[in-house]
Amino acid sequence: MKKIVLLFCFFSLTFAVSAQQLGIKAGGTYATFKGDDAKNYDHRVGYAAGLFYQQHINELIGIQLEAIYTSRGAQREAASTEDRFRLNYVDVPLLLHVSAGGLFFDLGPQASFMVKAKRVTETTNNNTTVSTKTDITDHPYSIDLGYAAGIGYRGASNIGLEVRYTGGLKDIDDEGPFVGQERRNSTIFLMLSYLFY
Repeated sequence: MKKIVLLFCFFSLTFAVSAQQLGIKAGGTYATFKGDDAKNYDHRVGYAAGLFYQQHINELIGIQLEAIYTSRGAQREAASTEDRFRLNYVDVPLLLHVSAGGLFFDLGPQASFMVKAKRVTETTNNNTTVSTKTDITDHPYSIDLGYAAGIGYRGASNIGLEVRYTGGLKDIDDEGPFVGQERRNSTIFLMLSYLFY
């Protein structure tokens, strides 16, 4: 029991004296669906913005927790019909953050919470296009589990540039016409960030 208490005190002291930093980030996304039933989907351009918190254990290694509003989805064309899926999540990744000389790497699990989803279908017949917007917020699972991995560089001005990939580990559809199909989120991020001291 004493060893457990001492170990707890040691880790508490380590985190207490380690650097704690808060930052903001924003950028663009390049998203699509992956899986056996998603081979005919193209990428969709979106956006991402949010906050992140770093807790450094030492100068090299730390933990980073984020809350990022992310626009995902995909699009596809078939004959005279174009479908665009707009899926908006709040991503909460918990990352191992490794930094040295300005270069940094992030890797860890991520939970994404559904905020809103929309399907936009455009059908063209005889040079006439009809657009239909459908709220499909209830169709995807409310929580999507996945992973995140990225690399970036932060300069002396505390401004960082990073590239990140996030992939879903489960099919996204809980209800609707795509239930049972293998479609998972797949997103590339390009983001700028600023770290406050």
